[in-house]
Amino acid sequence: MKEIPVYNMEGKKVDTQTLPDDLFKEAINKNVLYYYVVAYLANQRKGTASTKTRGEVSGGGKKPWPQKGTGRARVGSIRNPIWRHGGVVFGPKPRDYRIDLPKKVKRKAIKEALRDKFMEDKVAIIKLEKIEKPKTKIFANFLKVLGLQKEKVLFILSKEEDGDDKNIVKSLRNLPTVSYDYGDKINAYEILRNDRLIISENSFNLIKEYLEKNGV
Repeated sequence: MKEIPVYNMEGKKVDTQTLPDDLFKEAINKNVLYYYVVAYLANQRKGTASTKTRGEVSGGGKKPWPQKGTGRARVGSIRNPIWRHGGVVFGPKPRDYRIDLPKKVKRKAIKEALRDKFMEDKVAIIKLEKIEKPKTKIFANFLKVLGLQKEKVLFILSKEEDGDDKNIVKSLRNLPTVSYDYGDKINAYEILRNDRLIISENSFNLIKEYLEKNGV
């Protein structure tokens, strides 16, 4: 059984949770992760970059000077691409970069990203408690005790329970190396982008069920 440590908000180990070894027998499918990350980053692009060709730039209808007799190089328009303020050759035009992936591939990518973090022992569980007001120091000390203050950490919370405690969310927002998401909304890119995962107890059961699902 794979053991995952459970810490309280002071950073003290208070328990362990387990995952079956069967989940980690197969090697990580890096191809699925590659296609997911490429698609995810492509889908973040707005595709609004646009330049004007010489035909779209205003002005330049009149020939600047006669073809012959001036001693200067011949030119037909001040909007020639080699001129300053001229048109752009082969410049970008608005386009759609979107790449659609089947839902099955997305689910598989999330599962592989989670398995990768568990296999590398980059996951811990936190036993969250209600706090009366936002207090970043609580989580700053938590990360310091675990030696994670310089690493990128993703907190995975439970929307129904942890998400209702806005003070927890506000406390996490103030930490520059910390991001957070909810167990039912996580994506493979955010899991891979961060060095460590800190999962709330409420969210761990959801993730465990997700990993143990067949046919993904």
